[in-house]
Amino acid sequence: MKQFRAGLIFSFLLLILIPGIVLGYIIEIDAPKTIVKGTPLTVTGSTTFPEDTYFDILLYYAKYTSQEVGRIRVIVDATQLFRADFDTRHLEKGQYKVEVHNIISDNELFVEQQLGSASTTRRIIQITDRSDEIQITSPDTQPQDQALTISGRMRDMGDGVITLRVFGPDHFTYGPEQMITKKGYTDNSGEFSTSLPVPMPGTYQASMSDKKGFIGEYEFVVTVVTPKETIAPIRVITTEPTPDQVNLTTPLKTPVPATPTPTQSPIGITSLIVSILGTIMIFSGNIRR
Repeated sequence: MKQFRAGLIFSFLLLILIPGIVLGYIIEIDAPKTIVKGTPLTVTGSTTFPEDTYFDILLYYAKYTSQEVGRIRVIVDATQLFRADFDTRHLEKGQYKVEVHNIISDNELFVEQQLGSASTTRRIIQITDRSDEIQITSPDTQPQDQALTISGRMRDMGDGVITLRVFGPDHFTYGPEQMITKKGYTDNSGEFSTSLPVPMPGTYQASMSDKKGFIGEYEFVVTVVTPKETIAPIRVITTEPTPDQVNLTTPLKTPVPATPTPTQSPIGITSLIVSILGTIMIFSGNIRR
């Protein structure tokens, strides 16, 4: 009887402990409290879930209501460590949060309430924007034959150093280049300028940072140069002809006889008058008879 009671108690404890073990899985995530726009948002973490468990890490913009702006799926490997990097170049400055969602292990869905109490599945991040600290003064569209010129002014920089990196089409990379800034004449802005050859037309991104970290990324478009067609002038050489050349090459003009204008002969008119007078005299003679 006692053995039966002990076995019953043991079975009851197993029914309590086994769900407790299953429901005790832990997920912990971590992220920086503040980052600069353009810097990757890196979320790291660890879990006690077994290998091949997967879940989503969601990035929300939390200005007024939560709006999803990014999602990365994490698959647990043997290390039980994970990392997710979110691109922030297209994001506005403001408050964001990252959260763990849709935990699937052994084809079973786990909700946050089923996780161990040591779990941390949510972090708040503030994204700031320093890109307006730099004013670009070089054209954002430039012809390829003039290389890529990047000039500008950084607010309150004075005499300092800006690190430049350039990325472009076909995996083009340039830098890092240390640009020395010079204090402006009217304020404490740091003026800088540099030029670099680029291999092809396309869109290039200039990434800049200083000792405080990332500042911003600025876009330039390099256009193809169309060669202009040129027409070579035709040289015409003229010389004065010699007298012999004139005699040999110049055709002689032959006089064209003038067409005579028909005129009435005076003899013809006299004969006509005599004939008329003769006729009149004959006619008069016949009358007298």
